[in-house]
Amino acid sequence: MDKLRIRKAADADLQEIIRIWKTNIKTINTASDIADLFYSFKNYFLVAVYSDSADTDAADTTSAKSKNKVLGFVGGTIRNGHGHISGIAVDKEYRLQEIGKNLLGTVERKFLADNFDRVTLEVRKSNRGAISFYEKQGYKQLYIIKGYYADGEDAIVYEKRI
Repeated sequence: MDKLRIRKAADADLQEIIRIWKTNIKTINTASDIADLFYSFKNYFLVAVYSDSADTDAADTTSAKSKNKVLGFVGGTIRNGHGHISGIAVDKEYRLQEIGKNLLGTVERKFLADNFDRVTLEVRKSNRGAISFYEKQGYKQLYIIKGYYADGEDAIVYEKRI
């Protein structure tokens, strides 16, 4: 039986993190930008993978639920003395399975364990799905940054006290 597992991202996961980030997040971040964040804040980069609870050493790399298949990630950073979510995404075929919720909750607990008492993030004003997701996870809107994104779209800054 396959079980979802959230674990610290490894160097070997970086290419999948970049692919998921660039495929699922509307951004101008380059692979190099993402790699720089990853190497600077590795403790707060987590991935979601499936593992076979009956055989955690299974070598089936062709299965979509292979234990090494990255389904989603969260990239946490430290900004101005608090935790910050720089990116979070789950591949489309794995959405609506609480993977994003598990990723976010895990990185929040990691921030809390490191004595941070709040987490912030930016979200596109037009991204209603993400806004709804963050609000359901307890994030509150702080303010809007006009023209934050390269295409001129505004960002809503959210915060959660942890």
